[in-house]
Amino acid sequence: MTGYASESFIINSTKFIVEIKSVNSKILDLNIRFPHFLKAYENDLRKEISNKLHRGKIEINVNSEIGANTDEVSINKEIITNYIQQLKQLNDISSDEKDYLKMAMRLPNAYSSKSIELNNTEINNIIDKISIAIKNLNDYRAKEGSEMEKDFKNKISVIKELLGNIEKIEKDRISKKRTKLLDEFKRIELEIDNNRLEQEMIYYLEKYDINEEIIRLKSNILIFEDALHSNEPVGKKLGFICQEIGREINTIGSKANDASLQKLVIEMKDNLEKIKENILNIL
Repeated sequence: MTGYASESFIINSTKFIVEIKSVNSKILDLNIRFPHFLKAYENDLRKEISNKLHRGKIEINVNSEIGANTDEVSINKEIITNYIQQLKQLNDISSDEKDYLKMAMRLPNAYSSKSIELNNTEINNIIDKISIAIKNLNDYRAKEGSEMEKDFKNKISVIKELLGNIEKIEKDRISKKRTKLLDEFKRIELEIDNNRLEQEMIYYLEKYDINEEIIRLKSNILIFEDALHSNEPVGKKLGFICQEIGREINTIGSKANDASLQKLVIEMKDNLEKIKENILNIL
């Protein structure tokens, strides 16, 4: 599920920025970029993130910006001067002093910055801010999930309504097919054995009976609705239930042999596919 959260704060004239981004993924794919002084806490933070953000491609960055009024960054004049002298000795380079300086500043050790030193209290403060950012990201995703839940309920209600219409048609469908077959026999004035005809009729009409599929489809819809009220991650479970719902809808479509039923089946499939697309985005 997509989401974004950030926290910015200042400790000892150093500004810290915590950013967390999340995009859809079937698994938890965690990418963390921490300053060196947080490396010792990385495993604990990974466990916390894994417990709260169960799925998604998560990227966490913790950056620092040293204050403008501090002398944390210093230029290594001797090294830069040495670089410029060596650059001037190269015959294939013709540049002015500014160009030499620009080239020298890009070379290794041209400047140095003092390492950020923090005590345990300050480090714990940063970790707390990371936890706040994780919570904010989770709240953002929960809000998005709430909107998806409403959409799921609307679409599964449409499928239930369409199933109700199928049941109404099914009450008379088999008897109409039976009557139609008997009328055809009478029209062609075919002499038949009534007992054998009854046996064959039962066998033939059973292939078009969809009552079992209707019962199973109703059951799967109830299971889907119950899963929506769970407090646990249910994305994969909903995916499995949708597979079962789709299987029953397909069977009804293949056995229907009725234009009005086929139309309802297509509408059910359309709503189910929209549910499946969104399920890939949730936990």
